[in-house]
Amino acid sequence: MGTSYQTILASGGLTEIRRVLTDVGTEAYVTQVGERRWAVVPREEEDSGYAEVDDLAQLITLLTREPAVTFNVFDSDVMAATLHVDGHEAHCYLSDRGWVTEFWDDDDNEVLAGFDGTLYPLDAPPPPGPSGDDPAVFAPLGVGRVDVAALGAALRGEVPLDDAPRLFAECRHRAILDALGLDPCPLTRPFRHTHLDHVPAPVHVRPGGDHRQG
Repeated sequence: MGTSYQTILASGGLTEIRRVLTDVGTEAYVTQVGERRWAVVPREEEDSGYAEVDDLAQLITLLTREPAVTFNVFDSDVMAATLHVDGHEAHCYLSDRGWVTEFWDDDDNEVLAGFDGTLYPLDAPPPPGPSGDDPAVFAPLGVGRVDVAALGAALRGEVPLDDAPRLFAECRHRAILDALGLDPCPLTRPFRHTHLDHVPAPVHVRPGGDHRQG
């Protein structure tokens, strides 16, 4: 069983981010991962173990007027990173287009479904490898001087040695965040596994009020 989680990298002020979470009644941990950069990690739904992040990220961008990125890692196999700007999806990165599952459409035809919901016929599966892997799209989300070359390599899933082990999706995610100059820990784990002793301490936002851990 691999690692799965959904998180948000938000830009802007903590006050605005916290206000959105409070207004929509969403419980989450919010941890600073860089200057004016925040990991927003909503509580998962009990029945599915999944946290809805895209709608929440769009609401955050409407108030902060700054971009946000949602991350969705599934079972260590594949990850999606979706950029949201002014309440809309602006760009989507997928770590491996070749990761597909069998699916039956409304006409009972067997097709292949990509992780991003794209459907392919059985005889024309998508090629393996990433899509949307332009480092220039994600570089503005970093802090300090972003290593664009390292960011591009991380998005492509490149490893330094030919005989290196398979790059799990969460490892690729950490490499991307490292290249952006951000603290990867709060963004690469679900709500239920939040490090409460992290420094700086996460803020626990709840419908009835929030407080800083530690």
